[in-house]
Amino acid sequence: MSAEILLAKLDKVKRTGADRWLACCPAHDDRGPSLSIRETDDGRVLVHCFAGCSVHEIVQAAGIE
Repeated sequence: MSAEILLAKLDKVKRTGADRWLACCPAHDDRGPSLSIRETDDGRVLVHCFAGCSVHEIVQAAGIE
């Protein structure tokens, strides 16, 4: 999966650097971006919710596997 697939399903996406973004987490009622997304050089997509949502909760709420 590329980061573009995930980013297309998120709200308030903002680029923060090369291959890095912040967005609202789909797994909880997020008013401001708390989800960090990063695509690594080898194509892996890393996500981290600063509110504590798990990766499983995030991808399930976004409707991807």
